[in-house]
Amino acid sequence: MEDYRESVGRLQHAAKRNMRQTVVYATVFVAVIATWMLLIGQATRAAFPWFAVAILSGAFGLATYVVRRWRPRLYVLAVAVVLAVVGMTGMFLTS
Repeated sequence: MEDYRESVGRLQHAAKRNMRQTVVYATVFVAVIATWMLLIGQATRAAFPWFAVAILSGAFGLATYVVRRWRPRLYVLAVAVVLAVVGMTGMFLTS
């Protein structure tokens, strides 16, 4: 029974780690797309702040690799997700 609990615990830990990495990759992807659109001239004056917010979300997403404790890492990841959603929503609404 102890081996079963240990293997389930390892599986849950791996699943959480994979989910965190997937969310980080998504925020970085949003930042890369926003940067690309900015560089090719798609940003208007009204949309520029939303592009900046989307790029900032990628920076917060990458910052989760620097934070070592799990609670602050969760907060940084939550900020990255909120910034990505706000940035993408703003970009679509102003385009």
